[in-house]
Amino acid sequence: MSVRLDNALLVLPGRRAGVGSMETQGGRILGIEMDSAARADKLVIPGLVNAHAHSAMTLMRGLGSGLPLDRWLHEAIFPVEAKLKAAHVLAGAKWAAREMVAGGTTTVADMYDFPEEGEKALSAAGMRANTCTVALPFIPGRIGKSVEYASSPALGQLAMRDLCVHSEYLSSEEACFALAEANRTLCRPVHVHVSETKAEHEECIKRHGKTPMEYLASTGLFDHGGYAAHCVWCTDGDFELMREKGVSLVHNPTSNLKLGSGIARVKRAMELGVNVALGTDGCASNDDLDMFEEMRLAALLACGTSHDPAAISAWDAIEMATANGARALGRDGLGVLAPGAPADFAVIDLKGCNLTPALDAANLVVYSAHASDVMMTVVDGKVVYDRSKPDGGAADRAEFLGAVRDIGLGGFS
Repeated sequence: MSVRLDNALLVLPGRRAGVGSMETQGGRILGIEMDSAARADKLVIPGLVNAHAHSAMTLMRGLGSGLPLDRWLHEAIFPVEAKLKAAHVLAGAKWAAREMVAGGTTTVADMYDFPEEGEKALSAAGMRANTCTVALPFIPGRIGKSVEYASSPALGQLAMRDLCVHSEYLSSEEACFALAEANRTLCRPVHVHVSETKAEHEECIKRHGKTPMEYLASTGLFDHGGYAAHCVWCTDGDFELMREKGVSLVHNPTSNLKLGSGIARVKRAMELGVNVALGTDGCASNDDLDMFEEMRLAALLACGTSHDPAAISAWDAIEMATANGARALGRDGLGVLAPGAPADFAVIDLKGCNLTPALDAANLVVYSAHASDVMMTVVDGKVVYDRSKPDGGAADRAEFLGAVRDIGLGGFS
């Protein structure tokens, strides 16, 4: 399959942008030709990488709003998750995939129960997906299942399987040591939550005399790198350790703000050499899967809290949501528009009032565009979303709402 786009404003490597044409063939970008005389009617960006999500939590969109993390988990989320079956997760992940591809997201790191169902749904939608089985030590056999899942073949060429512990507070030394040992052979990045709240961070220090990052690293868990969601309360020492171990910080600004967890010091992390990516977290604490929103908030929060309008530039935010995210997930080579690169990209309609005039491509992407402005999404050279064509979503919607009702959440839909 080939795709050709003419009169396109292209977001290019080296923080460049210009109008021209781009053509794909066989899953790769075949060529790019610039035309300084042309006028753009569309904007093309590298496919967005959601580096931390709980896709099937679309089933619980907005549940427990107004609660801090600990109460939100124990009072609102865990009781519902105890009712989940494989079919529910499949339906929730299918719905999440629809939302993500419609918003230009081409790759996602998904951490959730029944990962085979999540992988199946995301792969069927044409997305690249990193999935994992969370090694929860209080569930019999779960540590072994986490290693077994990461060791077994993924579903199709676009999927990858990683190792995962939920967090320091929902893990154990046994789990961390077991995954670290297995990873001597697997050599995969480890997906984990780190220092999301002040209480989590401080209680870990009381238990172990170490921060969550220090503790997890001391077990060997990050000897082959990883990607750590949140890192809101990480210290400079934590950031230096992350740089040393090759652990990426996955910034989740919307979720951290909504749960009142705080604001990650991503500018400082970047200054200390940490690769910073972006994620949405789950729909229960966000409450959507809009990576444009994450880019905008990441930039605005850094500029506002530092009193420096250049703290994180629009280009920084774009790189966080594309190439940096790909690097975090062990997918180097994704996240750029260049000849020979994988053909993963999103096409944005420039005819909207909010996108006219197109004076600065990077600022337009970060501060003006919304997920709803995406008109086409392409993964591995295949069109996975085309706004101009019927999406045939009625069956998925019925299945999804049936799953919502089946777990006891009626709502108004």
